[in-house]
Amino acid sequence: MFKRFSLRLAFTTCVLLAAMGPSLAQEDPTESENVLRITKLEATIRELSGQIEELQFNNKKLEEQLKALQQSTGNAPSQSQAKPTVNPPASGPLDLMSESKVATATAPAGTMAAQAAAAKNPPPAETPLPKDAKSDLAAARAQFRGGDFAGASNALQQFLRNWPKDPSVTDAIILLGDAEYRQKRYPEAAQQYLKIAQASPVNPSAPLAFAKLGDALVSMGQKPQACATFTEFGRRFADADQALKSRVEKAKSGAGC
Repeated sequence: MFKRFSLRLAFTTCVLLAAMGPSLAQEDPTESENVLRITKLEATIRELSGQIEELQFNNKKLEEQLKALQQSTGNAPSQSQAKPTVNPPASGPLDLMSESKVATATAPAGTMAAQAAAAKNPPPAETPLPKDAKSDLAAARAQFRGGDFAGASNALQQFLRNWPKDPSVTDAIILLGDAEYRQKRYPEAAQQYLKIAQASPVNPSAPLAFAKLGDALVSMGQKPQACATFTEFGRRFADADQALKSRVEKAKSGAGC
């Protein structure tokens, strides 16, 4: 894009020189001809100057748009890359134990001071690895049933990161949508249901996902979209479970579709 503007700028310069060339090439022009040529040349210069200013303005505008795009796509330094801040120690009684830890932290390896420091400061316990997909999903379900919807949401997101190819991923996504819905995070819930509703090939849980997606859209106040979702449910899943079909019809009626 910038190269194109540079070429146009060079082109306008060539036009300017071409306009000036004939007036310089001819010899012994009359005074009236000189006046006419100068007048035309001044008009041409004004026109070309305006075009150059417009090109420079557009060039600057594109540079600003490119810079804003780079910042919006994550090229700006993230918080994890920012320089950590060190909080000053809070005022209070002198902690002799913490001072002794600092003093012995740099003791040479193998010395008694180093051994004492190691005994007082054992290495931090390693974060336990996930057991298996089944137990992780069961733990998330237990949190959901216990009313800890935020905890269940976090656990299910971690499950999807740890077990992206597990057969129970579909159940985890729908349950994650339910956990978001219970927290009244309706757009996030709709996003999870939509993943299953739009999956190709058609997922066996697609009818349930469509029904829940319609509920989330109603809660978001998106009545036209909700009604369209309920109508699409009836068109796509005429052979769905009767209880689910009755639920959708009730939701459709309640939404005023």
